[in-house]
Amino acid sequence: MMDNTSRSWSDKELIGAALHNFEITSADRERACLLFSDYLHLVLSGKKEVASKFGDDPLSNIGYFAKASSVSDLDDVNWKQLTHPGSIIFSSLLPFLFSKEVNSKNFLRALIAGYHGSNLLAQTLQPTHSRNWHASATSGIFGAALATANLLELSDEKKAQALHFASASVGGGANAPRSQNGATRFTRIHAALMGSISTLEAAESSPAPLYIVDGPGGLSERFGVVEHLPATKPNDALHQISIRYFPYSGFSHNALEKLEKYLPLDPSSVKSIELKLNEPLFTLIGSSKKGPWWDLGLAISNTIVNGDPFDSKTASLNVDIKIEKSEEATSSARIKLASSEIAFDFGIQDRIGIDPIDIPRIHRKWFTLYRDSAELTEIASQIVDGSGSAIAQLKKLILVSG
Repeated sequence: MMDNTSRSWSDKELIGAALHNFEITSADRERACLLFSDYLHLVLSGKKEVASKFGDDPLSNIGYFAKASSVSDLDDVNWKQLTHPGSIIFSSLLPFLFSKEVNSKNFLRALIAGYHGSNLLAQTLQPTHSRNWHASATSGIFGAALATANLLELSDEKKAQALHFASASVGGGANAPRSQNGATRFTRIHAALMGSISTLEAAESSPAPLYIVDGPGGLSERFGVVEHLPATKPNDALHQISIRYFPYSGFSHNALEKLEKYLPLDPSSVKSIELKLNEPLFTLIGSSKKGPWWDLGLAISNTIVNGDPFDSKTASLNVDIKIEKSEEATSSARIKLASSEIAFDFGIQDRIGIDPIDIPRIHRKWFTLYRDSAELTEIASQIVDGSGSAIAQLKKLILVSG
């Protein structure tokens, strides 16, 4: 329930914030290039795991790209909101970008609008929202709708209609992320598809639901939407996104980054590992029951033995790994060696805010995913700048690589 000091957004307020105009800076372009390149590396790496094929139908291709880009679960993340916008937004844009009727010069503005739309909707949802819903999916539908509506150059009136349709199609239950088995791929596919379909319905002037937030069945009634100040700089949404580098759950990244500073370590010198995890880390990565991806203890063990957090092959230490639930504000690790000790704090809160991209780490990730990384990075940069020939190159790579 909402408290007495909060009130729901009105449809007019939400639409006004979603359609806010913005100037694009060189920093925005640079960030967009990094995020798009990261996405393309994931697509070309993951496509071999997707049974369906890239074809001529845009809607089928949206599902194909959303699945391929999230196979490894290494797509970008907003740590403040715990959402993964990129695999949804880029997957909704890319099939339309291959259409000759689309002006490729709109791509950069469209993707910024998409990140903004996803970010805006995620901000408006009650903190308890994620108990019942997958926030990537619910906010992602709005991001996909705004991104595609901008790419297709719809009028502001029809962009607003796309948001009306998106409101009616919001979905993605919390059972997907809580299963911790890759089921969130499906909710990403759902968000990308329904957001894009919302735009197509608006483009055809189909009858739209009357309400987004307001009225019977609106977001306020369903989700308890509360007031937030409208974002005045939509392009800031790009800079709130983090890249995931290591082949483990993103919730382990802070710990592995801290541990990386002490490498190499002699595995035989390690006597014990103690982890104290607060929530939600204890529930998410404090157990081996869901496999190596979700097991921080194993991730630390592998990293020490392999000498590298990028290497995920199982290489366990013959030591005691003790994991406790902590009520402290952050989580911590203590690694006892033969003659010394390593101790460090980490947690999700450390990543919230403007997260600088670690260029050496991201290049290493990309090269691991796709060997012709330099070529793909250049193609991504050219597409962000509106190059039609680069789009053709990318389409060829998608058809023949893997």
